Amino acid sequence: MKKINTRQLLIFYFIYSFAIKFLMLPTFLASGAGRDSWIVAGIGALIELALLFVVLLAMERKGNTKILMPLVLLFFLLQALITLTHTNNLLGATLYEDLGKHMFIIPMLVLGLFFVFSKTRAVFRSGEIFYILILVAIFLAVLPAIGKADASEVLPILGSGFMPILHTVFNNLVYFEGALILLMFKDEVETKKNFKRNFMIWAAVGALAFTAFVFFYYSLFGPLSSLRPFGIVDVTGQNSYLAQNIRIEWIIVCVWLLLLALRFGVLFNCCVAAVRVKKIKAAYFALPLAVVVYALFMFVPLPSVLVALRIPIAIFLVVIPFLFLILGGRKC
Repeated sequence: MKKINTRQLLIFYFIYSFAIKFLMLPTFLASGAGRDSWIVAGIGALIELALLFVVLLAMERKGNTKILMPLVLLFFLLQALITLTHTNNLLGATLYEDLGKHMFIIPMLVLGLFFVFSKTRAVFRSGEIFYILILVAIFLAVLPAIGKADASEVLPILGSGFMPILHTVFNNLVYFEGALILLMFKDEVETKKNFKRNFMIWAAVGALAFTAFVFFYYSLFGPLSSLRPFGIVDVTGQNSYLAQNIRIEWIIVCVWLLLLALRFGVLFNCCVAAVRVKKIKAAYFALPLAVVVYALFMFVPLPSVLVALRIPIAIFLVVIPFLFLILGGRKC
């Protein structure tokens, strides 16, 4: 069986991580820290890089981490709920105003089941196909609006002190977890010489790009940044040419919907992998989990859950990577 190569893994990491970050986080960070939201983005990115370093070390270990899987499952279920909620919000605000929850969740669960029964490498290959579209979407959204950005909007730096920044980082830690997904594919990755170093370098470039985007975002919208719910999609409205050619904006919306769909599909796959027992067909686990995800999406209020779980999420992000490092990885 051919393994996932470094390039495929790196592209997938960015797709999974940036699907949420470029879309939802600028608004959330601006709501909590105002003009210092880009500092929050930078701190969050540094935390994720530290998490990634531990995860890459853990990917080299061999061992049994079955005891950790219930906690991992709960976390991935939460991430699946977050992804579904943001995808539904984006769809409802841009393409399908009257789209019902049932009409949305059923196709998404079918997608999740498809990912479970597909070969893992095929899923990662899809990232190689779509990443050019992602770059084009970012280019179309950001470059035409750069001229309207005013860097003075982020001044004075630390005008409200450091506590709002720390508070905002803490409240949004759940969105800086992209590295954890790599643990579920440890045994399917082809690691070569300098794998960790090259991965960390490119991940650092991505972290810098996200921080720069949040800086640009607040420079563009100023105090109104907290009222713009869809990050990179809203940026397109700041260019008159794009506003007049709505099809270009649709391209950006559709690309980000594609990223969110890929993110959910992989998360659902990892939920199944977290509970699956060898020699038992995935269908026995996939269908019950689909019912669980359906119930979570239909009946659980996400904002209240995230507020209640802020401390457990912070503890999980600190403890779980080191436990994987100590006990070893687990094959999906």
